[in-house]
Order: sequence, then structure tokens, then C-alpha cells
Amino acid sequence: MRIRKAKFSLGSSRSMQGGFSLLELLIATVVLMVGIVAVVQLVPASLQSNANNRVDTTATVMAQRQLDQILSQPLTASSFQDKVFYYNDGPIFNLGDPASPGVVVGSPIVMYGTTAVIDFSAGVVDGYNFQYADPNDPAGALYELRWGVISAVNNGAVVSKRIVLGCRQLNSNQLAFAANLDSMVEKF
Repeated sequence: MRIRKAKFSLGSSRSMQGGFSLLELLIATVVLMVGIVAVVQLVPASLQSNANNRVDTTATVMAQRQLDQILSQPLTASSFQDKVFYYNDGPIFNLGDPASPGVVVGSPIVMYGTTAVIDFSAGVVDGYNFQYADPNDPAGALYELRWGVISAVNNGAVVSKRIVLGCRQLNSNQLAFAANLDSMVEKF
């Protein structure tokens, strides 16, 4: 009689145990490296974006401070001495000419779509511009404020003034856009 040996098998075929193939490992490494390179390239872009946002915010705050001071002046005032950026002996800021109603006096204003903005490509108009060095910026950022005033006159008296004010950084190595504010003050 013949004796058969019993075979113990877990399945009909032999199971393969193994890890990743070299090709799978190479593809996973390439995908990981592409992801890391993409993330690393975002760091300088985010740093530049942060710097640009700081410049934009500073220009807007400076423009708003000056506009608030301009709007607080009486409509009859043709100029005032700055008290925001200088505590003593600040520059004189002109506020338009009542003898020229409906005309832009000061820095030229252009329409950008439906928005009035200061034309920084035009020359500087004396009494309607101001430069300010930011004391909080270690790089010594220099900002330029310009404004134009349009007065409305009724029976020889100024009844309203529209002020368009722009501020931009001058000594930037990047293209610096101006922060522009447009406001009107009226006598009721």
C-alpha cells in the first residue's frame, strides 16, 4: 500500500508576500518631491505678498489720516498747516481755489473706469504733494501723498469740496500702486 503525504496549503496557489517594487517606490518619491518643491516655491511668494500688503496698508493709513485732517478744515479755508505727520512747523497744505469752481486744483485727477484717481505720472504740483519717511520701517520707506480739490461755489461762497487723495511708496524696488481715496464735504 502506498502512503500519501498530506500537503498543507492555505490556498490553491502560493501567496506572494512582498513590499513595493522599485518602480512604485520611484514614482512615489517623484510625486513627493514635486509636492515639496511646489510648497517651497510658495514661501518667497508669500513673503513678497506680505511685504506688498504692508506697503498698501501703510499708504492707505497715511492717506486716510491726511484726508481726515483735510476734511476737518472749514470749507472757507484755502490752506492749513499739517498736524498729523509733524507736530510743529509742518508743511502747508493747500485746499483748492474758490475762484476756480468745478475745476481740479492741485494734482491732476484721471478717471480709471468709474473711479477718480491721482495721476502720479504727471508732474508734482507745489502745495498739493507731500513726502513722508516711515519711521517704523527699517528700510526707510518713503511715501508720497498727492491730492486734487474740486470746489463748488454758490453766490461766491464755497458750498462743497471734493478731495481726491493718493498715496504711494516712492523708493520701492517693486511696482508700487497708489492707495486712492475720494471724498466730498458739503455745507448744509
